[in-house]
Formats: sequence, structure tokens, C-alpha cells
Amino acid sequence: MLVTYAQAEVPLGLMAGKSEIRHWRYAELSFASIWLYVSIGYVRSGLQRQCTLLMPELREFEQLLNDCGDALWIDDVMVVSPGDVNDSGAWMMERLVALEEAVDKQTGEFVYIYVLDNGRRYTESELIQSDELQDQRVLYQR
Repeated sequence: MLVTYAQAEVPLGLMAGKSEIRHWRYAELSFASIWLYVSIGYVRSGLQRQCTLLMPELREFEQLLNDCGDALWIDDVMVVSPGDVNDSGAWMMERLVALEEAVDKQTGEFVYIYVLDNGRRYTESELIQSDELQDQRVLYQR
């Protein structure tokens, strides 16, 4: 989740007569966890456009995947991970090639596996052996 502050707001939307659009110079990530940097393409008013979304929640990413079609598509997805997840001690950004969902046989909890283009696999829970997972499904594949 992202936190915004009144002092960081830039009133560009108001100046353009679009009060429903808000602009922020910065936002705070509520907690150190994996988030996605998603580049999308879309068609508006007959013109092809691009933008980038910062998505700390997988449910929003899943909704975006469901919304994809002729007028909206995903160009690229980067995984931004904290040092305790990527074992580097620092934040890193790496290309996502697949996002998988599985169930931990022992706990029954959902586990999300981020498969990167360098072959590494991240999960936000402790590393789980593949034989402890069931009902895997691919949510996203590049």
C-alpha cells in the first residue's frame, strides 16, 4: 500500500480542471514487500498510449490482467523486491516472466511465486519446496 501526504500533492489536476485526478511528488511504501512496476499500453480517443503503474497489491494486478484486451495490454512487468527477499541487502528491480499461485499443503495458504528472467524465483514467505505445493496456476506469463 502507498501512503500520500498533503504537502507532496501537486495541484495539476485542479489546474487542468480535472479535480478527480490527483498528482503527488512522492508516496511512501507502507511496508517493505514486493511490488510491481507495470508498463501498460492502451488506446484512448483512437490514439495508442503508454503509462506505468506502481502496484503493491497483487489483487489489483490480477484485476488489470482480467481487464486486458484490444484496448489495454501489458507491455512489461518488473518486480521490485526488498533486500531480505532478494538476498542482496538492498532493493532491486528485475523483469518478471511469470507469476504463479500455489497452495502450501501444510498450511493451506496461497503462495505467490515470482519467476524472473534470470531464472530466480521469489516468494514473500519462507522458501517452500515445490513438493509442498499443490494446485499451481499461472496468473501471468510474459
